[in-house]
Amino acid sequence: MTKRLRKDWPGVFVLNPFTYPEPTGQDSLGLVEDGTADLIAFGALFLANPDLPHRLAEGGPFNTPDKATFYGGDHRGYTDYPTLEG
Repeated sequence: MTKRLRKDWPGVFVLNPFTYPEPTGQDSLGLVEDGTADLIAFGALFLANPDLPHRLAEGGPFNTPDKATFYGGDHRGYTDYPTLEG
């Protein structure tokens, strides 16, 4: 279905690939390289890694998203993950 959507979609094709139970990660970048998508949506991995573009370029390491803090009503799980620089 993804390849059909890609073929028929006239604009920029942003894909949030199904990677359950793991968050979308570095392996999904190959979908841009092979032309399947123009952009990849990272979702939870971006929440846990505020410096995700840098981490992807370096090959990690990646913080693990803490699902217990999702939709918790405050900043925990959204602004408190460490960056590579500290």
